[in-house]
Amino acid sequence: MHGARVVISTLIVSLIFSFSCTGETQQNSILEELGDAPSKLWDSNEIGEQWQIISPNNSTTLGSFSSNDSVDVFALEISSTNWTMVGFWVSDNETVRISIQRLNQSTWTIVEFADGDQGELGLDPGMHAIRLERNGDFEGDIAYRFTLENRGSFVDEGEFVNLAWMFTPFYLVAGLFLIFPLIIVLWWNRGNLLYSKREGELAKNEKHVLDALRNRFSIKDLSKGREEVSAALSILGKGSWNSISEELGAPEIRHFTENIDICVWRFVDSSNSLLVGVRTEAIGWKMAAIRIFSPLGEVAAIQRVVPEMIFQDDEVFLGDLEGGSTTLVQIETQGSPLAFNIQVSGLVGGKPIAAVPVNSIEMGEE
Repeated sequence: MHGARVVISTLIVSLIFSFSCTGETQQNSILEELGDAPSKLWDSNEIGEQWQIISPNNSTTLGSFSSNDSVDVFALEISSTNWTMVGFWVSDNETVRISIQRLNQSTWTIVEFADGDQGELGLDPGMHAIRLERNGDFEGDIAYRFTLENRGSFVDEGEFVNLAWMFTPFYLVAGLFLIFPLIIVLWWNRGNLLYSKREGELAKNEKHVLDALRNRFSIKDLSKGREEVSAALSILGKGSWNSISEELGAPEIRHFTENIDICVWRFVDSSNSLLVGVRTEAIGWKMAAIRIFSPLGEVAAIQRVVPEMIFQDDEVFLGDLEGGSTTLVQIETQGSPLAFNIQVSGLVGGKPIAAVPVNSIEMGEE
């Protein structure tokens, strides 16, 4: 009876031992290094036979370094459709270190790696590398044992990549689009922005001409010095309109529209003499004329004009005025109306236009 109990106990222990060994084998398979593993990564589209391919599904690989061998590289295949977290370590050997390298599947360059200190690395589907490296002394053979553990699949959320360079063309186009109106405005106003000092300020000789002209206007007899006045008006007609206005003082009549600017001056001791300035804008005037008339219905007539121009009764014919031009005309009136109004008429863009200042100029002694 006692012998039967011993036999039964032995059978139970044997079954338990056998079951334990079988379970350990199923959970962690043992692999051995096939030949001498290469010491570098593959650089072609296909992995050669010399690189041993290992699965990360809980396997332990046994390998060794010979006397002149210091690096072993194995291929690690991730067959899952998702990313897989792989744990790894070297067992009972401080002279060998391990690292896992995540590779670009097109160029086989190293994208990311982790060593035994981290102990795990997420890998995308494809082929990656396991690198074993000897530490310290290179003499003698060294055996090593490393283990891989599949710690589950996961969906990669993606890496943050700096894509700012993709917006560079947009920034260039947007910048040009925004600055283009400014360029147009600057081009339109280039004459004002790039004017010379002579164009911005009256030259000394022009001031001298204006002073002399003002003195001539004060003479009652317009026929005196007529040639000098005519030459002066011709010179000033080519000068700066703003500078002339500043030098001659505030006009008694000023009429300004988008097409024309009209100023009328009268000076001391020249009760019957008017200086009319006409400045056209961008558009020219055809068949332009100046007409004087009395707002009270009195007869108004022109006696003399400087510089010489065709005139008849109450109207002076200026002819065609180019856009942006300045015309100065001195008119000596006939008769004794108390006030005069000015009218400038002509064709602008083929349409008849008349510019009439609202205010009248009072005649008589100032």
